[in-house]
Amino acid sequence: MASHPDTRPLDAPRVLLFGHRGAGKSALIGALMRAGEVQGETLRGEVVPTSPELPLIRDAAYSGTLESTSAELTSFTVRLRPCRVGTRAVSDPLTVILDDCDGKAAEDLIRHSEPITQRHPDSELARAVVETDAIVLLVDAASTRPQLAEAFKAFDAFLTTVERAKTDARTVGGFPVFLVLTQCDRLAQKSDTRREWEARVADRVDYAWAEFDEFLKEADHGDAPAAPFLSFGSIDLTVAAVALRRPPLLEAPTPADEPYLVAELFRDCFAAAKAHHERHRRSEARLWWTVRAALTALCLLVLAFGSIALFPPQGSAPDLAARIDDYELHEPPAAVRLSDTERDRNRQTLRRFANDGAFRSLSNDRRGFVESRLKEIDDYLAYRARLAGATAPASARSLPDLGQVRETLKTALALPGEYSWGETAAAQLRDKWLGDCAALEAAQQACVDRFRDRDRAGTELTLKRTFDAGWLRDLDALLARDTQPPFPPHEPIPGSPELKQPRGEAITYQVPLEFDEVYRARRYWEQTRDLLVHLRDLLDALGLVRAPDRPPAVLILPESGGADPAERLAALARTYPRQSAEYTEWEAWRFPDPVRGEITALLQKSFVNGIRHTQRLMRVEDTLTGWSALGATLAEPRFRDWGRLLHLLAKLQNPNAPDPVAELAVFLRDLDKKTFELDPHGFELAVPLDLTFERVEAVGPFTITVTHGAQGSAAKFAVGKGTVRGTTTVYPLVPDGPTKLAYRAGDSLRAELPVRAGVRELKLLWDTGPTSVLQFDRLTYEPRLTKPGGGTEPASGVKLVLTAGTVPALPVLFPKRAP
Repeated sequence: MASHPDTRPLDAPRVLLFGHRGAGKSALIGALMRAGEVQGETLRGEVVPTSPELPLIRDAAYSGTLESTSAELTSFTVRLRPCRVGTRAVSDPLTVILDDCDGKAAEDLIRHSEPITQRHPDSELARAVVETDAIVLLVDAASTRPQLAEAFKAFDAFLTTVERAKTDARTVGGFPVFLVLTQCDRLAQKSDTRREWEARVADRVDYAWAEFDEFLKEADHGDAPAAPFLSFGSIDLTVAAVALRRPPLLEAPTPADEPYLVAELFRDCFAAAKAHHERHRRSEARLWWTVRAALTALCLLVLAFGSIALFPPQGSAPDLAARIDDYELHEPPAAVRLSDTERDRNRQTLRRFANDGAFRSLSNDRRGFVESRLKEIDDYLAYRARLAGATAPASARSLPDLGQVRETLKTALALPGEYSWGETAAAQLRDKWLGDCAALEAAQQACVDRFRDRDRAGTELTLKRTFDAGWLRDLDALLARDTQPPFPPHEPIPGSPELKQPRGEAITYQVPLEFDEVYRARRYWEQTRDLLVHLRDLLDALGLVRAPDRPPAVLILPESGGADPAERLAALARTYPRQSAEYTEWEAWRFPDPVRGEITALLQKSFVNGIRHTQRLMRVEDTLTGWSALGATLAEPRFRDWGRLLHLLAKLQNPNAPDPVAELAVFLRDLDKKTFELDPHGFELAVPLDLTFERVEAVGPFTITVTHGAQGSAAKFAVGKGTVRGTTTVYPLVPDGPTKLAYRAGDSLRAELPVRAGVRELKLLWDTGPTSVLQFDRLTYEPRLTKPGGGTEPASGVKLVLTAGTVPALPVLFPKRAP
């Protein structure tokens, strides 16, 4: 056996790390060294290096440069210095011999295990298997199910040989075997939470238990009756899962170099090896005294042999019926006889009863009792298997999921009525899960209510009419609540107890917080929260928050004075970096009334003021050449910046609004080549009742005339019956023939309507406007009324409104001059 220059204790327990190549045996030693440094309280001691190789193995394991050993067996002395609480040591000092075997040698011994059964094995590894006080069987947890099944099958045969060898050698029972799933961090998937990864690890552990459970159940410990002590060579199996470090998870994307469950593994393994070592030593001492006593008793037996031969005693051993009656009389409750520690022993006893030659001659009652108890054990194991494969409440992610789990527990997993299993471990787990269903339902509702309370409070803040310091305090308090989840995720929910058995953990709030119903409630609140934050920022930009120390109202443009659009846009980006480039979060339609109306009014006022500022920059001659020249200047930076700011103000009112500067530039491009189509299909004319001293009545027809050069074309409209609406008379103007007119820039446009005031024949004339180049805009202005003696006067209050068809309009930024 390979060893190191450390001092090997003469009487120390031994632990053998055994497994296939690549299982991580040497890495596990490095993880033990690391656990002694950072998890001493869990390990219950500090690892004292007795060999210079141990720190090197630790460093290589965590740097990824560890190479497998080439020696058949390498031994290390591991000393644990106990942790202390004050001056008191929490445990005794412990020295353990830790054997690390070569993976190829282990595979050879698994295939050809005969050397283990030899009295003096030639193989170092075989001798170590026989002499060790605990074996740690290692297998890569990330192997596929078929690979794991193959490895477990090989270990099953190997343990059978080990058990037989120790039984033949009359080795003290309860030999500790630890089946360890290594490299569990490789089971993690992208976007795993800690709970999801640990559930995947627990599933592999349950699978390992299931594979080896049958081996333990079927292990034959001889025909001796059940006893309160372990039989020779019996094996005590433990399944564990470990990793050098936790994988990257959502809660911790960069995990520290801290072993996962390694300290717990070696703490339990060393304790089991020490206990087995001491039992073996006491058994050897008892055996020596037993031999001496046997030699003394032999002489007495020889002297008494004659008497015994002459006067044979009557058999006093109870017959089969009496033994069954005695078993039934002292039989414990189902919770005890079906427990993991008693169930297999009871089954072995019952099977010995059933296999006895005299069993068939017993009464029906006694045979029925034995057979029913054996069936009960089989039924209980089958029920536990179904329960182990069932979906636990902690795996539910919605109320329908939870309802399905509850229904399964009440139907398919209902306790059989013919058995009294109410206090068994399986029944306790089922009862806990039923309680978990109710607790989870209440916990998810509590989480939903918390988010709904936040959403309700946020909605109330959006409906306020006054935005002052008090409103800001309420908003800040609500946003501060959002920094924490409704309940601590790792706090157990009320009504979920913890059982000391697999899958019996208490459920934490992490589970209901991931329910679909809670997610929807949280999303509603988050949408309201984001709306509130955007509303606060927009109100600040519009100067509507009446509180000290608020940002400047950069979206409020004055009617006169300086207003630099580039500075305003830069201030927006600097003050509100959270917003998108287009500020879509500030669109007025997103906010409820009454604040939406106030926001829209201020935006429109700033937009109109911005239009005026931009128009003041324009210098234009009212000719075709002058308007074309204006279009060419609109690409300058000063107009481009105004276009961006005006476009923003317009889109916040109407997301489909165009850029006013770009719109005007397109309108003026190639103006001399454009033809505008007028195709009105009807108008409404409103004439005030008090337009003159005498009531004015429309006579008609209404005529629009377009003159191009020396040629003209006209569209006529008949006047319908007038209707009095309030203080005006409204006349419908309906087409009287074709109405489509073509208008080119520079054409003349005139509209007139004959009217009567008493006996006077007058006219309404639309013959003036802000521009002589694009005269179709005249129809949007008030007309003039002819005087009886000549000349005209304003026809105040007269309005012409298009009701059908099309009449071109000038862009909003088109410079307006008094007609």
